[in-house]
Amino acid sequence: MDPQDEVVHEIRKKMRTLWNSIIFFGLIAILGIFLKKIIITFLGLLLVVPCIWALSKFKKTLQNEMADYQPGKGFGFFRKTGEQKIKYITYAQFGIAGLVVLCLFLNIATLQAIVTGIIGILVFQYMIKKRITLHTKIDDASLFELEELGFISSKDIVKALYKDFESWSNVKPGNKIFLVKQDALVCVIIQDKQEAIRVECRLRDIKKLGLLGSGKEGEGLLLLIGTAQNEVVRLKMEGSSFQDSPEQFMTHFLQALDEALLSKAVTMERDSRHSRHIDQMGPAATRMLEMPQQITIRELDFERIHEGENRHQVQSNKYNGRHIDL
Repeated sequence: MDPQDEVVHEIRKKMRTLWNSIIFFGLIAILGIFLKKIIITFLGLLLVVPCIWALSKFKKTLQNEMADYQPGKGFGFFRKTGEQKIKYITYAQFGIAGLVVLCLFLNIATLQAIVTGIIGILVFQYMIKKRITLHTKIDDASLFELEELGFISSKDIVKALYKDFESWSNVKPGNKIFLVKQDALVCVIIQDKQEAIRVECRLRDIKKLGLLGSGKEGEGLLLLIGTAQNEVVRLKMEGSSFQDSPEQFMTHFLQALDEALLSKAVTMERDSRHSRHIDQMGPAATRMLEMPQQITIRELDFERIHEGENRHQVQSNKYNGRHIDL
């Protein structure tokens, strides 16, 4: 699938699931009314309401109606420490177990409840908790590798790193690397052994932010970024690596973003920039996102890839200054 459509497809798939859930739980509520079972009716309505709320949120996301980002506010789970996240997830596991027991007690979709509950608890325990524990913010070996590959310069200060793969020895086309530098968020998409696409978004120009769960059992994350000029970047983190946690990466990203937006120097620069006559400078001068760049990297040792396997590519000629989905 073309990366330009990958994130939108993921969101629409979630919306279809939500519609099915609304219908299913709505029927349960109606059944409870006919049977005059207050508990069943209440349970059905209780589960319908959050589905409707999530559906409206996804619709706004597709329409790029993201809320303005305020430094230090929102995204409470991702502002927690690793230990706090693990404790929060443990509570969620107990909540799932409680819902399963309730479904068994009321004899409502017992098989579906048991299977879904067990899968959810196991994913939380052996995937998400594990990668949060093992995640490393950044180390010297990774910095050396990133510089040697040409993704950063020796002057860059890297504050966080996320990869869609376990190690550099098993990189495949379409794998993504996200970097948080002192002043920018960088996304690199591997195309082949010696080519990659590099996109950079300056932290001080980020005005809106959205975050959604993604992938099978919510193992990944969709990050949506908006600038003052209505440019939008959609980033997808697969969450398939035990060594790289999207949850911890987002924590460091939010910290760096807050620092960039709250710094006095950035505030002065922003005020100065807005005081200029930007209408006379043309659209190119007001663009906040760097154009996608094709870069040459040190040759990677790819694993053998079957011809039928999907290979992601980013086509920079599709970039129109408004959307870029990675």
